[in-house]
Amino acid sequence: MQPSSPPDPDLAPVTLPQARQRGFEARDGSRYRLLISVPEGPAPARGFPSLLLVDGHALFPVAATTARLQAQRPEATCVGPAVVIGIGYPDGRPFDAERRQRDLLPVPDGADRFLDMIVEEVLPTVAQIAPLDPARRALAGHSYGGLFVLHTLFTRPGLFEAHVAGSPSIWWQDRAILASEETFRHGASASAGRLLITVGSHEQAPPLAVTPQRAERLVRARMCDNAAEMAERLAASGRVACSFTEFPHENHVSVIPSMLSRTVAFTLAGTAHDRAAAA
Repeated sequence: MQPSSPPDPDLAPVTLPQARQRGFEARDGSRYRLLISVPEGPAPARGFPSLLLVDGHALFPVAATTARLQAQRPEATCVGPAVVIGIGYPDGRPFDAERRQRDLLPVPDGADRFLDMIVEEVLPTVAQIAPLDPARRALAGHSYGGLFVLHTLFTRPGLFEAHVAGSPSIWWQDRAILASEETFRHGASASAGRLLITVGSHEQAPPLAVTPQRAERLVRARMCDNAAEMAERLAASGRVACSFTEFPHENHVSVIPSMLSRTVAFTLAGTAHDRAAAA
């Protein structure tokens, strides 16, 4: 076995512009890592729009970079400067399977506890770093995170102005989320903001052969069908302005960058005009 090459003195770590991170301990003792991107320059009078992402280590780098790039061309994107927040875990893994199941699934001491922490602890902590506009808050997540976004919308409508459920795990627990959806659809008539549901076309019909076990799981999950059917029901209900996007040729992992690019454009739409009007 050959020895490894000596360090190259000309190589330096790469950092994300405008991004910073800090450890965070919730009141219940749970430890997280907050990833925060704050735009340069003064905040609008009402505070910055914000985009909050669960599974922060997986989603934050692409989302923060995308938000910064789109804000640099507001005449083309209509996107203005925004604070992007990722909630990750101390080990830094893109997806911490054990922690995310506890935080993101609607089980006792699960998603509702995590949502309380976001509203009562995380957002006030970030607001001490950069002022946030409470009327332009967005929430996004992928897979279990997408299910968490749907649970948040259905149980606490109005908490966020925009929601993005990427490849939501509607299949979980024999589609238990449908009960919350039905209650939401037949609830008060006031609008609950905006929702985008996305999925990759290959999440249900992969182009390459898979094992019989994987094929059976994909059939049961019905990722594309479940997402499209839910979006159709919600759009017809009038309770939320719901859009649906199926990204062609993308699977459950490769769809993430596409979903995040659309997330930024969707959640921050019009913020460039808001900033110009306030100037």
